[in-house]
Amino acid sequence: MLGLFKRHKPVVMPLASQSGIFLTVCEKIKPMTEVEFETVEQSLELAFEWLYQDPSRSPYLCGGHFSLPQTGVQPFHARLSQYLSQSVLPVILTNTHETVLRSLPAVSLSNRELGIVSINRGFELKQTLEPCRGSAFHFALSRYPDCRLFCLGIDPSRVKSKTFEYAEDQGCDWMTLEECQFRHRFQVKNQLATYLSHCDDLILDVDLESVMTDSGLHGDEHLEVQMVLRMIRQCLMSGKVRLVHLTGKKEKQIFSKQTKLILDEISTMLPTTHCAA
Repeated sequence: MLGLFKRHKPVVMPLASQSGIFLTVCEKIKPMTEVEFETVEQSLELAFEWLYQDPSRSPYLCGGHFSLPQTGVQPFHARLSQYLSQSVLPVILTNTHETVLRSLPAVSLSNRELGIVSINRGFELKQTLEPCRGSAFHFALSRYPDCRLFCLGIDPSRVKSKTFEYAEDQGCDWMTLEECQFRHRFQVKNQLATYLSHCDDLILDVDLESVMTDSGLHGDEHLEVQMVLRMIRQCLMSGKVRLVHLTGKKEKQIFSKQTKLILDEISTMLPTTHCAA
């Protein structure tokens, strides 16, 4: 059945008036199986086409699809560096948070404080000898001394006590899932504003699995989408966001209402957008 899906590489157009670039990345990382990798890659390859059936009316330029490590990390890094140098905002839809480690060399600048705002029920701080699922920010903080992490939506029922201790030792800031509910929106706004004031540049990472679409359903287990949109808006309004990562490891997360809502929200905050007449 895998062979029945269309395989294609999106055409990368020259930069126009769009100030947002949409890229998809599929990375195979332990303990992912080959079948899991191929299945999610098929979804990611078709994501731009599904989201924007008429590319000429998309607020984003299509930056292409990258399969790691098959296509090599260097082409992805080169493309990302090119876009960043042209003052456009790359928005990456990927299957794993560890893709941020591929992006950091292009984003991290010497003598500048780099912040990562992670909207996620988990920390992604698994301590391992090499990158695997759940270890993204452990390696980000270990490899980049000027990097700092703020996690929004941590679910204590999903996180071990030793992980909280490690996060504190690493100087991480966080707010719990309960603290990120809509009734606490002003507290979230103030805490996020304080964090942003200490950063020069910012990476925004959103875990699509952690976001709910229907208010009131499983509110104790997922982040409310309206709160996620508020967080994203506040980060973008700071003018410090250099890169956005949206992470979904399953088809239902990639082709979801929340993914489209988040992308639409980001597009409204871009300096300019382009739509064909």
